[in-house]
Amino acid sequence: MMKSRVLASILCVTAAALGVVVWTGPSEIRHYSADELSELTCEELGERHEDVIIAYHDAEIAHKRRTGAFHDDLGLPSEDVVPYPVLMKRFMRDNNINDADIAASSSSARLQDTDFYYRISGICAANPSWQAVDAMRQAAIELGLLDG
Repeated sequence: MMKSRVLASILCVTAAALGVVVWTGPSEIRHYSADELSELTCEELGERHEDVIIAYHDAEIAHKRRTGAFHDDLGLPSEDVVPYPVLMKRFMRDNNINDADIAASSSSARLQDTDFYYRISGICAANPSWQAVDAMRQAAIELGLLDG
């Protein structure tokens, strides 16, 4: 009888501790390296991209619930962790495309505000089964950033 009470007590304490950790602790947001993203199709890259943005959004909502306030940046992820820009930066580096070439057609310093990003997005939307890197190559050729 004593063993079952001790076991039940341990089980209850463990369950309560797990509940506290799950409720109070934000879940770890999955970040992807360019190596992990380089073999993905456009559709898969888009899914990873959306997952990261939603995870940051959810974490910001959880922070607001815990603290009563939003962060100054409202939980918007930096381009260093968002999958499309992560892979775009690798593609640009591997193909000797510099930021000035990309920014020349844009008034913003954000990679996601450039014609290059918009062109890649359009190609990927029309061809979700393409390798994302191939869509980037096609966009770079169309924009004159690479020779065809």
